[in-house]
Amino acid sequence: MKELWRQRSFRWYWLGMFLSSLGDQFGWMGLTWFVMKKTGSPAAMGGVVLAYMLPAVFAGLVAGVLLDRFDRRKLIMMDNMARGLIFIALVALLQVDQIPLLVIYVLIVIAGILSPLSTAGAQTLLPRIVSDKKQLVKANGVMETQWQIVYMFGPALAGVLIGVIGEAYVLLIDAASFFVCAFCFSRLPFELTKSANPTAIAKGQMGVFFRSLLSDMRTGYRYIFGRKQLIILVFFTFLFNMSYGPIEIALPLYANQDLAGGSVALGMLWSSLAVGALLGSLFFSTVTWKLPLGSTLAGIIVAWGLTTLPIALFSRLEIAMASMVIAGFCFAPYNIMYRSYLQKQVPDALLGRVLTSVRTITGTGMPAGAAVSGFLIPFLGVQGIIGAGAAVCIIFGILAFGALKNLDDSSSLPIEER
Repeated sequence: MKELWRQRSFRWYWLGMFLSSLGDQFGWMGLTWFVMKKTGSPAAMGGVVLAYMLPAVFAGLVAGVLLDRFDRRKLIMMDNMARGLIFIALVALLQVDQIPLLVIYVLIVIAGILSPLSTAGAQTLLPRIVSDKKQLVKANGVMETQWQIVYMFGPALAGVLIGVIGEAYVLLIDAASFFVCAFCFSRLPFELTKSANPTAIAKGQMGVFFRSLLSDMRTGYRYIFGRKQLIILVFFTFLFNMSYGPIEIALPLYANQDLAGGSVALGMLWSSLAVGALLGSLFFSTVTWKLPLGSTLAGIIVAWGLTTLPIALFSRLEIAMASMVIAGFCFAPYNIMYRSYLQKQVPDALLGRVLTSVRTITGTGMPAGAAVSGFLIPFLGVQGIIGAGAAVCIIFGILAFGALKNLDDSSSLPIEER
């Protein structure tokens, strides 16, 4: 672990991602709480998730090509500065009493389109920043731990700040975090961030560039669909994300209606999830994991369903918080193992395109589940939709035990030079 922190580039990378993630917690809490207060509609809240997530998923196809062609650091900086300006615009609009919700959605869509440059870009940079590839799993573990620390303190602090200073100023803090993140990434050396396949656009060559762009967008999918086990892994990750969607929409309503605790109760629930995830990340980072990868991932999916089920059965804050802590503990290793697996198996020259192609599939799961939940809540109720999501997750996890059993076989993902 000490070897990672001795690397100056890793420290700047960690700091930029930490501050950006903390700001994101403030921004997401501020947006969802504003929409809930303004409309009181679960469908409208689901619309916020769709407006951000779906454009991000499909824009990721272009982002993956750009990340493999151009300086990844500069693209991440550009994205952060642009999204900082967008959230400043949101702050200004929230001062208007009768602002149409459509205007908010448009700005969220633009922010979603830009976001893959940073989310995928940061993942493609990590294998370059960590010089010793044996440290890659630990590096992902450190980043996962960092995110859990953010999730532990961010929602609770955001919930308190929303009550004290209002949603607009909480969003302003988020805007500032984007600019600080851009500065941190500006400190990374060019040698670590330049493209493996640099592209220059000559005058009059834009048509050629766009034709090659479309061809490159297909490259990630060709890589995925040429490998059976990778297809299965992506499919079950999509289902896992989809079964998580009900939590994203139902939890604010559960905290406000069933618990009557307002934004403070919501912050405590999200922070409880983060506490458990932090403990799970730390535990996973300190043990030598010997169980098969496929069985571990399947077990995590089942465990998430089992541990969130009590929220559907009880309307007590202490039970819901305990449930979220245990769910977070079980869930934490999934991203570490899943992300490390992809980073190890995919060649660096294709990493941006493959990761963003994977995300266009898996990333639609959560917003799709959230959108469906928004429409079903009036029929099933808040706790009913949480229980349905938990049950579906358990079923998918049981099926995954058989489907992912050969995931540890490295020969299932050969690297083909073409």
